[in-house]
Amino acid sequence: MILDRQIAKNRIMGRRLCENDNNHPNNIYIDAIKPNGDKCRVCGGALTTRNDDQDEVAIDKRHSIYYDTKTGTLASAYYFRDLAAKAGIKYITLAGEKDLKSVTNELVSKL
Repeated sequence: MILDRQIAKNRIMGRRLCENDNNHPNNIYIDAIKPNGDKCRVCGGALTTRNDDQDEVAIDKRHSIYYDTKTGTLASAYYFRDLAAKAGIKYITLAGEKDLKSVTNELVSKL
């Protein structure tokens, strides 16, 4: 899954936690799970944020590791991509900024 660094950062910073159930997905930057103002979209409970989700320096540091194509997480993804190509195995890359339905359709079409 390929996702622009700023979109990834916004999604982290946009996460909201429901006081009634932290498993209720709420994110101010994702239309499909956007809360109702400051209320949980699932149950109407009050929403809060995680402190580490609002720490831009920490997020940038984590992303520097992830997005590093020489020694970071993406380096391993590219290693397996290249290995798959040499072995004639299909390696699928998806655009992560799209909505869930679009990503699902893209995946199915590439299988």
